[in-house]
Amino acid sequence: MLRKTKKWVGRLIDNRGAIRRDLVIALSHLNELPQSFMPGRNEPSIRSELKRSSYNNVGDVINSIGQLVLPAARESISQGTLVLRPPRIAKEEHSSRWFYINGFGSAPPVSMLNATELARVFQRPIALIHTPTWGVIRDALESITARTLRKDGKLSRPAIYVILEALKQNERVVLVCHSQGAIVASYIVRKLLRHSTTRPLVAKLEIYCIGGVSDSFEVDHELTRQAGHPVPYVEHFANGRDYFAQVGILSHLDSSCGTVFCIPERSGHLLNQHYLAGIARGDYCNRTSRLYRYTRGREPSDGDYLPGYSSEQ
Repeated sequence: MLRKTKKWVGRLIDNRGAIRRDLVIALSHLNELPQSFMPGRNEPSIRSELKRSSYNNVGDVINSIGQLVLPAARESISQGTLVLRPPRIAKEEHSSRWFYINGFGSAPPVSMLNATELARVFQRPIALIHTPTWGVIRDALESITARTLRKDGKLSRPAIYVILEALKQNERVVLVCHSQGAIVASYIVRKLLRHSTTRPLVAKLEIYCIGGVSDSFEVDHELTRQAGHPVPYVEHFANGRDYFAQVGILSHLDSSCGTVFCIPERSGHLLNQHYLAGIARGDYCNRTSRLYRYTRGREPSDGDYLPGYSSEQ
């Protein structure tokens, strides 16, 4: 016990600058926090997390609220094994694999709803990598520990093996992540780039972060020169008044690779309710992002990689 305490104290001391930085950022944007979960604009084309009709039954609604509020240790329902498919699909993709990593506070019904809508918008099967919620307070602490103190904990350990196997078996792996999922993705990249045997595989990886709370994303400059596009290839989508995007990607542009698409006056943090319809229409990027070019089952070309810059409307 004493050894563990000393280790934690040492970690706090070593990261005191990051702790001070993140505390200032979190407090400075606190007035935007309530708006992150308000209904906002009506998007009839997307099944919202806030509507009872979006779920199979009342039990799913009660389960989602209960898991969000009540702290408890819970297991993941899927580490890439549960695949959500669109209602109709013209052809099955064999050269690429798509994954979704959920944000914090997401019970299984919410994560499955998100993945189902992603599958419908992009007309592709989406494999769910589910990070279970242990209650919103515990989830927030896990995110802070992973991001600010650089202690991964339970977040990315299972996911990295799933992504690694997919990279070995496919020409392209696409990872869509929401909120806390961006922290998981940043750890996956960091670990893959660290080892010579897995580093070349990162050239196959595309990451799309929505309302991401990560504070850094690495880019490999040598692999980037060889591939002719950023490696890993990353795009970020942010609402300018989304509290979690504000304390995440929007406050760490200098340490995060990838193009950032932001609508400054738009609020809200929920994937379906506040982001997905706008991404599908091309609102964030004026229809220029690589992710937009995947919508409706389309395939972007090799010339559709963006060099990596910030874009605000």
